[in-house]
Amino acid sequence: MYPLLRLIRVVVKSHFQEKLSFDTEYTDSVNLIVLPQDIDPFMELNNGRYVTLLDLGRFSLGAKVNMASFLKRNNWSLTIVGTYNEYRFRLRLFQRFTLKTKIIGYDEKWFYFFQKVERKGKTHMASVVKFAYTSKEGLVYPKEVISAMEMKYDPNKLPLWIKELTEHQLFKK
Repeated sequence: MYPLLRLIRVVVKSHFQEKLSFDTEYTDSVNLIVLPQDIDPFMELNNGRYVTLLDLGRFSLGAKVNMASFLKRNNWSLTIVGTYNEYRFRLRLFQRFTLKTKIIGYDEKWFYFFQKVERKGKTHMASVVKFAYTSKEGLVYPKEVISAMEMKYDPNKLPLWIKELTEHQLFKK
């Protein structure tokens, strides 16, 4: 089941926090706890649930940059295109952890988030999330999105390690 109550709590809390501009270098943090519905038969946070919980970090950051009004104004939506995940350490029932989310940047076609789950300074899981803006006509390329944000378009700012990671996609058209 989708963590709808957690999502509502995260978004409401984020609406009362300081608003950010799109061009802000910022890492958002959401404090969470492993609940009974999050665990697998090994009594640890399920790997699929990690990916679901990453949504909470993206919604939190989105609320702080007022993404909903930006999307509505342009009649766009967002879609996740793919993820690259690594799992390092287990999280057990009722352990507290922090979900950190940061927008890394964009290339000519996609935008990228970096998200990680930390507990006591140790990274338990990290993810690169590739996403896109869409309209009724299909994909909205970063050049148009960045223009709508009234920022300078520069797809060359994307870190090299992200470029290298995306060159090795399993499914290319």
